[in-house]
Amino acid sequence: MPFNTAATEVRSGIVVTLASWGGLVAQERGVAAPARTVPSLARWLVGHVEWLAAHPAGGEFSVELQRLVRAARRVTSPGGVRRVSVGACVESGCGGTLVARTGGAGASWAEIRCDADAGHRWAECEWGLLRGRMAPSGAGGGGRRQWLSPQDVSRVWGVSMGSVYRLASENGWGRRRAGGRSYYDEADVRRTLSARVAGRAAR
Repeated sequence: MPFNTAATEVRSGIVVTLASWGGLVAQERGVAAPARTVPSLARWLVGHVEWLAAHPAGGEFSVELQRLVRAARRVTSPGGVRRVSVGACVESGCGGTLVARTGGAGASWAEIRCDADAGHRWAECEWGLLRGRMAPSGAGGGGRRQWLSPQDVSRVWGVSMGSVYRLASENGWGRRRAGGRSYYDEADVRRTLSARVAGRAAR
């Protein structure tokens, strides 16, 4: 039978994301986390939904759940390919336009590609880095420091949003707000997550 890689990735992402948010709630509320299954995690998180709604990360929790729902629906009902222009190509000497392409039957990853040079392309996990090149001064300014949104950190480093907030708190990442959203110091993010990756590789 054919193996649906996209469906497997979405299913795994749902488990990891719910477990991560469950870990955040359990840690901050001092309670035991539920079994690592979608039904158990979903019921348990619903029981703590009022606390989550009042948490500073409550909005991001809602956004991430919506993203998971959209991802699951894309797998079950992929629809057509969507193309959105996102700006001028960042490669030196290129006069092309960057276009984001998402959706389509069998699509498991979105990408941004230059319409003038197909070699200029970025997978979804690289969009945070591309965003930094398109706005080198960081979100809302900040001199030479680079600032990443929680979504950027999640996509670039492959960690769930719940883990992003937990790691930011545990490791004291530099933080600023701009346009009603939070951004983290890229150097702090890289220092923490590079160490985590190195630690996993050594085991």
